[in-house]
Amino acid sequence: MHLEAEPPHLNPLQDSLQVIDHVVGGLVYETLVECRADRYLPGLAESWDVSGDGLRLTLHLRAGVRWHDDKVFSGIDVQATLEHLMRSQSAAPLLHAMISDLEGIDVLPEHMVRLRLTRPSDLTLRALCEIPILPAEALRTGGAKLAQLGRAPVGTGPFRVAAWERGKRIKLVRSRSADAPGAPKLDEILFEIDSDSARALIRLRRGEIDVLPRVLDIHYPEQVSQATLRDSLTLYLLAPNRYSLVALNTRRGVLANPAFRHALSLLWDRARFASEFHHGLVRAIGAPTFGDAPSDAFDPAEAVRLLDEAGFKDSDGDGVREIGGAPIRLAFLVPASAHTLSLEIRAYALDLRRAGILLDTTNVDGAAVVARVQHGDFDLAALTWDGRRDEDARLLTSPQGDYQYTGYRSERLTQLVDQLRSAPSPAARAPVLQQLATLLAADRPALFLYRYDVPALASKRVHGLAAIGDRLDLRSVWLDP
Repeated sequence: MHLEAEPPHLNPLQDSLQVIDHVVGGLVYETLVECRADRYLPGLAESWDVSGDGLRLTLHLRAGVRWHDDKVFSGIDVQATLEHLMRSQSAAPLLHAMISDLEGIDVLPEHMVRLRLTRPSDLTLRALCEIPILPAEALRTGGAKLAQLGRAPVGTGPFRVAAWERGKRIKLVRSRSADAPGAPKLDEILFEIDSDSARALIRLRRGEIDVLPRVLDIHYPEQVSQATLRDSLTLYLLAPNRYSLVALNTRRGVLANPAFRHALSLLWDRARFASEFHHGLVRAIGAPTFGDAPSDAFDPAEAVRLLDEAGFKDSDGDGVREIGGAPIRLAFLVPASAHTLSLEIRAYALDLRRAGILLDTTNVDGAAVVARVQHGDFDLAALTWDGRRDEDARLLTSPQGDYQYTGYRSERLTQLVDQLRSAPSPAARAPVLQQLATLLAADRPALFLYRYDVPALASKRVHGLAAIGDRLDLRSVWLDP
């Protein structure tokens, strides 16, 4: 299986990086609960109970589970994992934010753990779908022992890490006997590390790789047409809820004006850009993917009308609108490596210029984009978000979330977030998430752009592939002899 970058380590509690999750998520490490569609399924916890006042969540752990070093899994490991996240805001900050309602963890007899909450919150149970459980010994000892866990993970999952050749490959082997309940069908998985996706595609065609989890946009569809695939490869089109947005700093001048933000959205030609720059692999959206809202169609005339009505006019006839006598000029923060996005923004700047708005671009590395957004040092900034249909929207709307970085405030938003916390199940959250999506679509604290499809390729000898978001689930995969 191709891996397009080498992980810095394999500790998912230290960093929430996709490249780490692709290797260890569900394979090496397991979660207490699994979230599937609109329901919860057992994981390391086989069942759970919620107290009448909603402040106690008792988990009944699966008996007979052992770590890969043959030590017994217990509630102490659950306690150590969750306490580790509660203490640290810098490591895996999204996981930390998910358990903001968690007050403490008690280990009980008979394989039980009790979570004490500060307020009733089903979102804490939902968080258990995302948090991998790590062994208590390394987490509580820290230091060299914890660092070693990042290099040689010890999990409870169906595979264990057998070898890591830096810059070359990571080898997983089956950790359970083939006839054990829930045992994987594969004997081993080799993650072949190669940053050159074009070379990986060639290796796939030669039969040196079985699975290419992501085909680059520049190779789609020409390089993966039926004629080029012949009868040796199968094309999968994954549909995760990853989406792109442009955060707008609503604390700055014209961006505080809802009509101005609406005009900016109307001037982004999503349909043309999807075809011209994204090869049809994106779907225009008008809101976060936890809800449905129509995207703004490209309408320069309506954008001009909104700008005129809001008082943003060209008083000196130079073709540029002014505010307070100064020309309206915005700066767009763009990740330096985002070549396709840079081309798209260049086209967007031309449409803005025709409407009387100047746009400059500032290329910085991805980490600098995030840092500047967090400190409010931006006008517009390009971001991506790995969403879920049943999402903990607090990650977007709390002080740690992308929309709050925009300075956006709304009493209705606060009410909806409180309703999400008190909703008793994924099914009960769905209509509240839809209301939240409708609110964000109307107020536009960000320009919601696209949800991304991800083309993946696999050898014909591979069977049973499924997807969790944009990560291929290898737990039930089998191969032709």
